[in-house]
Amino acid sequence: MTTDRAKARFSICVLTLLCLLCLPGAALSGGFALYEYGARANAMGGATIALADDASAVAYNPAGITQLPGTRIMLGATAIAPTADVRAAGDSKTTTQTNIYTPPHVFLVHQAGERAWLGVGIYTRFGVGTQYGYQWAGRSKVYRAELTTYSLAPNLALKLTDSLSFAFGPELMYSAGDLRSRPTNTTDSMINVNGFGIGGQLALHYVYNDQWSAGLTYHTSQKHVDNGNVRYNSETANFQNGDISLSLTLPASYALGIAFKPDNKWKLEADAIFTQWQDYEKMVYSYEKKPLTPAVSGDIVKHKDWRNVWRFQLGGEYMATDWLALRAGFVWDQDPVRKGYEDYMLPSSDRKIYSTGFGIINGPLTYDVSIMYLQNNHRSIDKNTENMGASEFSKSRAYMAGFSVGYMF
Repeated sequence: MTTDRAKARFSICVLTLLCLLCLPGAALSGGFALYEYGARANAMGGATIALADDASAVAYNPAGITQLPGTRIMLGATAIAPTADVRAAGDSKTTTQTNIYTPPHVFLVHQAGERAWLGVGIYTRFGVGTQYGYQWAGRSKVYRAELTTYSLAPNLALKLTDSLSFAFGPELMYSAGDLRSRPTNTTDSMINVNGFGIGGQLALHYVYNDQWSAGLTYHTSQKHVDNGNVRYNSETANFQNGDISLSLTLPASYALGIAFKPDNKWKLEADAIFTQWQDYEKMVYSYEKKPLTPAVSGDIVKHKDWRNVWRFQLGGEYMATDWLALRAGFVWDQDPVRKGYEDYMLPSSDRKIYSTGFGIINGPLTYDVSIMYLQNNHRSIDKNTENMGASEFSKSRAYMAGFSVGYMF
């Protein structure tokens, strides 16, 4: 009875948190590559590539779904509130607007046979959400930048042996951009585009024994050409409304995880993720009616020349009771933006993430909650390829809270 009452109280608290987190907002965070695909993994710093033992494995390592008998569903979201202090070209400090973005996740896993599983997920792998005041000093470059993506990823996972599983599948990604700037003091430029890209993923999962397991996931690069329009607050000879397309390539990535279970209460994992940001070489703006100020010919190309980087994740889970799991994690994430290629769309640098959370098991139902704090290093900028002038980013950070609800049939 005491245990049942305690579980009921926890369930009420969790449902209250879910209601608070279901706030409206664009489906993006303050970073470019996102890893918040499920609250359990969030609480463990994303370190579930080798464990892969709930439905969010469809995103982290689809080969791991061969550990999940029957049919399972999971859904939820992560609320992300980024903010940063930016000093543009010697002007006074500006703090970005703290909007709340809520990338969702939905997963379905079904055991189709003795050695075959089907899994499908909808989640967000890339996103930008940065907004400044309308009058801020860098408004000629950007005052609002939002990039939204949603991935639909069906996978087939095969248990090749009792220890080794393999998974593969396509990834259809919808992307949309909302980019706003003020090229002159009286001109407001608003670009809205959207489109689709196709990629895929391959994954392996290996269970060495009851204590050790490993996972490997590969996501291909994706080329996107998003189409839409550019609008100005008032048309002039220099700035005319028209169609536009935005082209870019999203990077490939490789993720490796190793998990250790010292006993039936503890689960520990360490991961390394390599993201091939050299794929994101440039952004190309193709205008139907090109702006005449400044004078341009052909497409407008924004060179990125980003570097390939590593992300390291550590996470752990402790079963405090047979129904309550306690979790924590830590992430160190390299920034891919080279010196000389910074821009105000992403006021970031190398970053650290601290995470914690808990999970409740209530029969076939699971409730997971996560809290994360992201901290970027201070960054000073000399005049660069964007002609930003001497600038600096400081106190760049994000607060994140996530939830997931799962059910096993």
